[in-house]
Amino acid sequence: MKKDQLHAYLSYLLRLWLSNDGEKNAWRISLESTQTRKRKGFASIEELVVYLERKMDSWSSPNQDK
Repeated sequence: MKKDQLHAYLSYLLRLWLSNDGEKNAWRISLESTQTRKRKGFASIEELVVYLERKMDSWSSPNQDK
């Protein structure tokens, strides 16, 4: 692996759990960066996908800050 390829690596711990708010079950989602340990929550799988797509786009754009 080339040196510049090492910086284009994203790694996350994905957590999914079923929660009950008293009326219905809902899936909860969190994503934790293995590099920074920052955690982000999502209300839906669609939000998670949008977030990941934006992260990938920002890393693949040559003029974007990471």
